[in-house]
Amino acid sequence: MAEFDNDEMSRLKRWWEGNGSALVIGVIVGLAVIIGWQGWNWYQNRQAVQAADIYQQVEQGMAGDSVDDNVLATVDRLKNDYSGTPYAADAALRLAGYYVEQQDYDKAREQLVWVSDNAANEGVGHIARVRAARLLWTQDKPDEALSLLDTDHPPAFDALYAETRGDILAARGDREGAYKAYQVALESLPPDIASRALETKIADNAPADAADAPTDSNSASS
Repeated sequence: MAEFDNDEMSRLKRWWEGNGSALVIGVIVGLAVIIGWQGWNWYQNRQAVQAADIYQQVEQGMAGDSVDDNVLATVDRLKNDYSGTPYAADAALRLAGYYVEQQDYDKAREQLVWVSDNAANEGVGHIARVRAARLLWTQDKPDEALSLLDTDHPPAFDALYAETRGDILAARGDREGAYKAYQVALESLPPDIASRALETKIADNAPADAADAPTDSNSASS
């Protein structure tokens, strides 16, 4: 029995001599990953808590009819130091809304473009981009608006992008382009969602030979 134990011990020593260092390194790396992940989560949570407190200052500062330099500085602080939190995008969107009310569309668009490029939530970023395109359209800059819509986006946003493109093309008098864009928008909607507004836009811009264009009577009978 003692001889067997000695053999086992010898094999264990040889294995350790060949693999012990790698095992120790593996354990150290594993611990470092765990500690690093926990540290990152702690940092993210801390950032979110701090950003929430700062965002409250934005809400309070924008409660009135005007926005002072302190509010602007606070929004910039969120954008610069807490861009990874949703509060930065929310603050920029609120400021954009304020600028729209003031009809300062350039400053509003600047905030929306920042959100589209930096929002922690991808969906919020795409919504901001479409809003920025509509602002350009409002400013009689349809080419820039259409260019802003030429970006990769998830399929879930196909309808939003296509309908906005159709609205801009229709306003330019490009009925054929608008018709095609509205068709894409309608086809991109989930099967269980109907859009009477889109169907009306398609019918209004359909070419004379478009027999498949949805009409009010078709919608009513369906």
